[in-house]
Amino acid sequence: TNDLEKVTGERDILGTQLVRRNDELALLYEKIKIQQSTLNKGQLQYKARQEDIRLLKLEIKSLRREKNTLLRSVANVEELKREVYHMQRELLRERTKCKALEEELENPM
Repeated sequence: TNDLEKVTGERDILGTQLVRRNDELALLYEKIKIQQSTLNKGQLQYKARQEDIRLLKLEIKSLRREKNTLLRSVANVEELKREVYHMQRELLRERTKCKALEEELENPM
């Protein structure tokens, strides 16, 4: 009977340890589920940020193209301003010549 009590006692201890281990295991599985969920959310956010970056890079490319076009346009405007200035000077000279010719016609020598 003494052996039976010993074996029964050991069985009870082992049963208690098994229940504790099962509880620990259940807790670990719960932690794994939470971490997996967190990881999945993080992956989704990471993909979203990658897409944001991709779109922003496209926008940067587009803005750089627009900037270069505008810079060429500005250079062209400067060239046109110089041309207008020279044309205005030439026009003024021609008007002065016309005025002189008109005066000469009105007052022949």
